[in-house]
Amino acid sequence: MKKIAYTLLIICFGTLFFYQCKHKPEDEKIEVQTFNKDSILANDPVLKKADSVAKVFGEEDKEAAKNATSIKFDKEVYDFGTCTEGDKVKKVIEFTNTGKLPLTIKQAYGSCGCTIPTYDKEPVAPGKKGKIEVNFDSTHKPGANTKQVMIEANTIPTITSVTFSIKVNTTAKKKGFLDRFMN
Repeated sequence: MKKIAYTLLIICFGTLFFYQCKHKPEDEKIEVQTFNKDSILANDPVLKKADSVAKVFGEEDKEAAKNATSIKFDKEVYDFGTCTEGDKVKKVIEFTNTGKLPLTIKQAYGSCGCTIPTYDKEPVAPGKKGKIEVNFDSTHKPGANTKQVMIEANTIPTITSVTFSIKVNTTAKKKGFLDRFMN
């Protein structure tokens, strides 16, 4: 009985499949219409307003680009070496203002709470070097660590990141709760 039911089911699906393949619609001619932006904007006040707003933002972007400079770091990834868990490591990362305008850092922040960057508030003249001091707290950070410092400045793009890596060696083995009673 099951064989008959499966055979009928296969015949039904096969018939549907072949029936669909035989009845293809005839090739339709596709008509390409030209797009006239001005005629659409003239007839639709919402689109006209949106287009004028887009033009204003485009002008603001051009104006921002005139007041922007660029920042360049010596390396993509800085190696801070090794330290022992619990150490507080301070390193200085230098950068160069490669633009034609003074570079002003608005803010700098680390990728986590263990990384705290500090920087000079004074603008860096074109072609001159600036410094960012990175403070890394290795407490509870054993093993290989890779962290980032993000710098927001009058550059394009506005946020530039620099990466550093450091290996944190663990301190002497800490005793667990039961180890205190076993010795």
